[in-house]
Amino acid sequence: MTPTPTRLRIVGCGGHGRELLDAAAAAGTFEMLGFVADEPPPPGPMRDRLEARGVGSVGPLDALRSGGGQYIIGIGSCAARRRIDGLATSWSCEAALLVHPRATIGTQNRLAPGVYVAPGAVVTTNVTIGRHTHLNVGVAVQHDTVVGDYVTFSPGVLVNGDVTIGNDVFFGSGAIVTRGVTIGDGATVGAGAVVLCDVAPGARVWGVPAAPQP
Repeated sequence: MTPTPTRLRIVGCGGHGRELLDAAAAAGTFEMLGFVADEPPPPGPMRDRLEARGVGSVGPLDALRSGGGQYIIGIGSCAARRRIDGLATSWSCEAALLVHPRATIGTQNRLAPGVYVAPGAVVTTNVTIGRHTHLNVGVAVQHDTVVGDYVTFSPGVLVNGDVTIGNDVFFGSGAIVTRGVTIGDGATVGAGAVVLCDVAPGARVWGVPAAPQP
């Protein structure tokens, strides 16, 4: 017996939202209801690309209050995902877990509601990933790592084993985190940085090896 598809809304209708639409279609387990966005793209290429997908908007954010189903946040900003999740949770909305079928998920992992795992991403074993954390294309998170809520891994980030990552951390493309490092809440790791030691909460680090910046 074929399971009933999960009704899904995507919050955010920019490029990242369209990537999540592709992932939902590839998963084959969702019925797409539309995009939720307080401000749809103005006339121009972004709107044309959205309209070409044939998936309409279902209105502003508070459209999540009714209609049932689940939601996923297609916005790259950690702070925006935290804010939207707070509202949606207060409205008793249920977040989806969205894993592209070309991602690789190993054994004994814990992925919280709202997590998005893009094609080519890898989560090995005994990894914990918090609410509305996004693993973009080609990200790898290895054994026994704990990742907090609302973390953004840009494409190509590599996280070795036994790493602890706080909430609201942003990783630029191609960053590398070595084994056993702790990265505090709200930190930013620049593109291409190589993190060899702990990063304090709220710190901004980049370079090889990664060093704090003003």
